[in-house]
Amino acid sequence: MKFFKFPTFALILFSCAVYRPAIAITTPAEQDKLLVYTGVPKKPSDSLFSYTIEWRKDDAELYRSTGLSFLNAKKFAENGSEALVTKKILTGMKDALIQLDPNWRGLNISQVPDQPELILSNKAGYSFTYITVRDYTNQALRYELADKSFSSDKIQLAIDLVLAADVEYIDGFSAHRNAPELHGEIEISVDKHPPLQIKTDGKSIVQLEEEIAKQLAGAQISVQPLYPNLVSSDTRNNKPFDGSEVQLLNLPAKSIAIDIRDPQLGVLTKFKFPDENHTMQVVEPRFMLGVLGVVSLAVAGFFWLKNKKKV
Repeated sequence: MKFFKFPTFALILFSCAVYRPAIAITTPAEQDKLLVYTGVPKKPSDSLFSYTIEWRKDDAELYRSTGLSFLNAKKFAENGSEALVTKKILTGMKDALIQLDPNWRGLNISQVPDQPELILSNKAGYSFTYITVRDYTNQALRYELADKSFSSDKIQLAIDLVLAADVEYIDGFSAHRNAPELHGEIEISVDKHPPLQIKTDGKSIVQLEEEIAKQLAGAQISVQPLYPNLVSSDTRNNKPFDGSEVQLLNLPAKSIAIDIRDPQLGVLTKFKFPDENHTMQVVEPRFMLGVLGVVSLAVAGFFWLKNKKKV
């Protein structure tokens, strides 16, 4: 019986243990789906609503799209205005998406006819990674999954309260910007549970986030963002991480609603999806130690058999 020479034998064994062959699996359409129910802006001036959605093409590159809309409460005063708000947001989303090559567009967006409901879902062969919704219009927003809970879909959430002035302020118009005084209310509802209501009067952003984390079951304050800050080239949309956010990493619910009733406040709502549709994986140290042990035993066995054959 012939044996491989030691270097060749060890290399082949190590490669077999580490290498995981790529399996061509296409992510099904609508695997990732988020319903967004919009409200009516409360500010009687143009205020920013924006979003960023990032997705991955199966086993390939990441792509993202950022859309902007400016909403004014005075323009949505008539009945049925919620659906008109949704329509305008949808138009902003489509305008942003059209800037990408058709082969890169992994997002389907639509509005339920005459309803304040947006449907965001992945196309076949793509999967969501992150979604950030930035609202400075003080509209009531509700986010819902179609049939599962955030925890069962492994979708993590974060709520980051921010000062509206940090985005609305434009360099060059003023040499100094005074810190605004908060006066209003925040309401957060999870499924059909009684809503959490917090007064903002005289409190700081950090104090408000700490109060939300204390009263909202399963929530915690984090000084690290849920994922790296997603920004666009439009400076009005850029808001660096301010050092803390409320995170819900395992929310056993299918919907969450956030209503900001303070004109000085905005909110960033973040959704992190499991990025599992690419075959490139980092091998863990414990796995490497196991592989090294197997290779060592194989090498020892190789020399033992070789020496026995000589004898």
